[in-house]
Formats: sequence, structure tokens, C-alpha cells
Amino acid sequence: MIPDALRALSWAQTWFFIVALWVGATVVASSIGFGMERALKARKIFDVPLFEGQYRFELMGNAVFIAIVTSAITLALKLGVIRFGAAGWAAGVATFGAMLVGFQVFYWFLHRAMHVPSLLFLHRWHHRSQVTTPLTGQSVSPGEALGWAVGFVGLPWVFSLVTPLSFWGWVGYLAFNTFGNIVGHSNVEPTAPIAATRAATWFANAFVYHSLHHARWNGHYSFQAAFMDRLFGTEWKDWPALYARIIAGKPLASLKEHAD
Repeated sequence: MIPDALRALSWAQTWFFIVALWVGATVVASSIGFGMERALKARKIFDVPLFEGQYRFELMGNAVFIAIVTSAITLALKLGVIRFGAAGWAAGVATFGAMLVGFQVFYWFLHRAMHVPSLLFLHRWHHRSQVTTPLTGQSVSPGEALGWAVGFVGLPWVFSLVTPLSFWGWVGYLAFNTFGNIVGHSNVEPTAPIAATRAATWFANAFVYHSLHHARWNGHYSFQAAFMDRLFGTEWKDWPALYARIIAGKPLASLKEHAD
């Protein structure tokens, strides 16, 4: 169930509370990402300069994303769109797991659709950042932010039509998604080799996996794991070789670089 203290807040208070939490999570995750970029300079992914004013541009995109997503979540909570009720750790794990897999599937189709010529206008803002930073993850247009909001709110609504969800399992997934999205756009490769194998990336990608999407535009549409790209044939085969080069201290010198 939704906590009584949260349920008692007014619409405005609920929105401000959610905004404060999301901004706090963004600041913490971005700080971790930028800290990783300083600490892991020997594992830099792209040795290519950012475009002029990139951080300012990305901060504007983050403001748009946070405003739209938190508004959607506020609406969902105050209108009771998502059916919460399941309690206990098992329900929390089940809700988290359903969101984890469900969002991966949802996002692949959303992301792939935004690369169709007629919908590119939704996604061009995010792709302005060809070399990524921790601020890139939430740097999107209003239209793309609405797509994320559908995943965060519409997906659990559909699930809750079948069975009540765990509120804390849902909140836990939103936090996991946010931290992974922000930190995962850092321009360094912290992943250990054992976690960057083909078997491991069915569950979680190396950072270079998504970095290549920003540089090459088409392919690697997955979010956090490669399984949807594998199923639909949109995975590049040379990313493991590029990963090996990066962790050996040889960053990619061009956005167009491919493995020999």
C-alpha cells in the first residue's frame, strides 16, 4: 500500500516531494558518475571532446525529464492509477523483477520506434550528446520524457490489472533505473571482464555497449541488458573487441571507430 504519510499530502506537496527525491537521486548518481570519470581516466571510452555547451544543454534536458516524469508519477499516485496492495519482501522482489524485465522490453520498442524517420524529432535531443556524460541519461526532449513516463507509470498500471503490486518494489525499481541510467552514461568503462562476457550481458551491459549507440546512431537499442538486441538482431559484434581495447588503456579516438 502507499504509505499513509504520502497519501495525506496534497497534490502540490506530493509533486514537490517527488521532485525533491528525484533531484536528490540525480545529484547523487551524477556525482558518482563524474567521480568515476575522474578516478578511471585510464578506462576512458571515447577520447573525443564534448560539444561546446554540452553540460548546459544536458542540464536543460534533465529539467524537462524530471518535470514531466515526476508530474506523471504524481498523477498516478493521486488518481490511484496503479493498484498497490501486495506486502512483504516476496511481493517487493516480484514487482521489482516484473518492472526490470518489462521495462527492458518496453524500452527497446520505444527506443527503436524513435529511430524511425517520422519519429526522430523525439530522440534528436538525446543524441545531440555523441560522447556521453552522467548528465546524458536524462537529457531528452519533452516527447521522449513522456515515453519514459509511460514506462514508469503505464507499465505498472498494466501489471496491476492482473495482480496488486508492491509499492516499495515499484519505488525500488525506479531508483535502480534512475541510478543505472545516469551512472551508465559515464564516459568510462568500470565493468570487470567477467561481467562483460556475452553470457553476462544477457543481464547487464558493459558501459561501452550504450556508448557505441550514441556514436553510431543505429543499433544497441537495449536498456541495461543486451537480450532484446540479441533477439532482434540489433547488436554489433565488434563491441567486445572494443571493450578489450578500452580496458587495456586505449580509448576510442573517433566516433566512427570499429574493431579491426
